[in-house]
Amino acid sequence: MRRSWSSTIFCWRSRRFRSRRRRWSSTAATVSESPRVSMTSGSRRVWIAWRRYSLPVIHARRNTMPMWKRWNRVLLCALLAGCATQPPSDRSSPEERGDLEVKYHYALEAMRQGDLAGAEPQLQALTREQPRLAGPWLNLCIVYSETGRLEKALEACRQALRQNGAMNQARNLMGILYRRMGRFQEARESYRMALQQDPEYADAHYNLGILFDLYLQDNRLAIQHYERYLELTGNSDKRVKRWISQLNKELNKSR
Repeated sequence: MRRSWSSTIFCWRSRRFRSRRRRWSSTAATVSESPRVSMTSGSRRVWIAWRRYSLPVIHARRNTMPMWKRWNRVLLCALLAGCATQPPSDRSSPEERGDLEVKYHYALEAMRQGDLAGAEPQLQALTREQPRLAGPWLNLCIVYSETGRLEKALEACRQALRQNGAMNQARNLMGILYRRMGRFQEARESYRMALQQDPEYADAHYNLGILFDLYLQDNRLAIQHYERYLELTGNSDKRVKRWISQLNKELNKSR
């Protein structure tokens, strides 16, 4: 479904924009692996064998104003850990735990197929029945963000972090949400907190590179985070290498 983003999130810049496209790996058209869901007592981990959700939205810049592309099919789930201090489903019967697993599997499969309308009520039910599981909150955040309800997405993301403060994916996703809302300093802080917890979190370095490059207009810091991203991902992303080269050229011209 096509939708347009508000012009208020556009960032006007004093320097000329470079013409290049930015894609994120989570917009692949197909998924070859099926999700594996586990909601057993204890840590309640959820595995989704999809490519990274946390790289930024497709972004293109032409002439003097950046243009937001539409988010593609929902392939935004990653490793989710729904830990709680006192796991609530430990008090549930095996039948209840089995029902929760079925609901969660249905919701994740619906998201994988792009059926947000089908996933949303299942995830909402899970957050009511087991509010201390972080995974359903983060997936609900993704559903809200994909349907343009950014404030609700932020609140769901905060709930995920309340249940599991170690869930760095939530901090990274909050940064993406803040950036979409034009709240760039809050986006920066979210990424910074993610890196404070895990300095080798490659996706947060990538997103900070995007933020400094396109929005905060700090070429040096953009290069720094792009280069760290490359180091952590095997130096294989040719797009990012091109961006670094272009940024270095601009820095040299400004001297």
